Amino acid sequence: MDQHSLRKRTVMRILPALIIAVAATAATTSAAQAADKCAYVPRERWIPIDQAIRKAESLGYDVRQVEPDDGCWEVEGFDKNGAKIKLYLDPASGEVVKPSTWLGRRGRQ
Repeated sequence: MDQHSLRKRTVMRILPALIIAVAATAATTSAAQAADKCAYVPRERWIPIDQAIRKAESLGYDVRQVEPDDGCWEVEGFDKNGAKIKLYLDPASGEVVKPSTWLGRRGRQ
């Protein structure tokens, strides 16, 4: 058997395992990212949306949009410097569980 055929057979044996490993890693990463946000809380125990807005405003954010996302209240708006932000609030307590800042300034998308 020549070198080329040997390499091809080796790759063909390894490729399925590699594909499975990549898919498993992607699935695990997605689950871990979701777990970084909020633990499950039944909807009847969530704080009302207006309370989530007041909480974000009390932290100094200019709130533009609030909606449920992955078991959290997702808040979008601007910080005091005009940077566009997205943060996640625990649905029961209203505490920030995952802040993040977007690049950009007020008035620019």
